[in-house]
Amino acid sequence: MKPEQSGQLALRLKQGAERADRMDLPVPGRFVTGEERALAVHEARAACVSISFDGGWPSAERVQVCFHPAWAEAEFTAVWLEIRWAARFAHVSHSDLLGSLMALGMDRSFFGDLIALEDRAYLLALPEAARRLPTEWDKAGNVPLTVKELPEPPAFEPPRGEEMRDTVASLRLDCVLASGMRTSRAKAAEMIRAGLVAVEHIPEERTDRVLTEGQLLSVRGFGRIRLNTVGDRTRKDRLPVTLEVFRRG
Repeated sequence: MKPEQSGQLALRLKQGAERADRMDLPVPGRFVTGEERALAVHEARAACVSISFDGGWPSAERVQVCFHPAWAEAEFTAVWLEIRWAARFAHVSHSDLLGSLMALGMDRSFFGDLIALEDRAYLLALPEAARRLPTEWDKAGNVPLTVKELPEPPAFEPPRGEEMRDTVASLRLDCVLASGMRTSRAKAAEMIRAGLVAVEHIPEERTDRVLTEGQLLSVRGFGRIRLNTVGDRTRKDRLPVTLEVFRRG
């Protein structure tokens, strides 16, 4: 994130937290990422208010923030949109959809995760953006789209990744990342130090970070890797692991 963007985000979060304290009411905000989530928690503590997050589904990377008094429940304003296309005649990937959405010039903080399925996609969006998208977001590449707001949250099966079984020398981040990406440990370490990897949505630049079962890695430009299971050490002193790999389409 550019310094000026970081400054704007910090100010917006600070103002939201202080407004919740001053008005003694819930104040919903925009969507934040893992790193930004930590900053939001800091501002909530500084203003002596509570904070809650909601991304619409359990594994959401981007979540809407709400500052609120301790006595009040959080309020979330985002609405679900359904995006459809003629899947019989054209394939539309996650990258196609996100690229066409960002080409509209709207701020990314107005949107949550984009969940792309075979014949449709779902997007959680703030109302001010959701009102515009049914008329403005009409194509992904050359494929026509139909966008509509849903009256209630959709029932969808969370995307499933490719299951991989491997053995690793240790549960260090660089070891697990190299396994999941099928690359060298040196290349994995280079990506971590470059700030391209997050653990549980929080950027991590320590190659020796030790992971635990269930943790999710996000890799910019690649996708996600979840460390599902860890077995007992083998005779060759290696750890069997099961990974779930979600590659960007």
